[in-house]
Amino acid sequence: MELTFRRVETQADIDAVVQIAKIVWPLAYDALLPPGQVAYMLEKYQSDRAVKEQMAHQNYRYFLALFDGVPGGFVGFSPRYEGREEMFLSKLYFLPEFRHKGGARAAVALVERAAQKEGLPSIRLTVNRGNTHAVEVYRALGFTVSTLAVTDIGGGYVMDDYIMVKKVTL
Repeated sequence: MELTFRRVETQADIDAVVQIAKIVWPLAYDALLPPGQVAYMLEKYQSDRAVKEQMAHQNYRYFLALFDGVPGGFVGFSPRYEGREEMFLSKLYFLPEFRHKGGARAAVALVERAAQKEGLPSIRLTVNRGNTHAVEVYRALGFTVSTLAVTDIGGGYVMDDYIMVKKVTL
């Protein structure tokens, strides 16, 4: 199965990102978060409006992961997010049938190349502390836990995350 990445630029690509998130987020987070939080987060962070806002005003770059041309996941990242001299890896998700096919490793490599091109010395991400599988995947890809963060995201919800960092060779 051939894996390629395509930069999200069209409405059809945005639609694919939103649809993948609607499938993957409940699978990833329903068991970890209180009722209602996943729906709230999808609207706030992965709706059509949110993705367009991130791309237009927060310098987000989204890429679809294509497996033999079929969208099976996506990665979203932003250089110098919130003014920090680092690459922020905000989103990395794959549909269940496309997991364990090298997508996460390839996506992180894509983000690492983008960080190098931008002259950024590290990649930072947040991951739910209860999402032990994702934490282990990120560790295997060279990330280490930097600190803990509990972030109020509105609506009476919080995100209870590890902040993980990977150094980039410039």
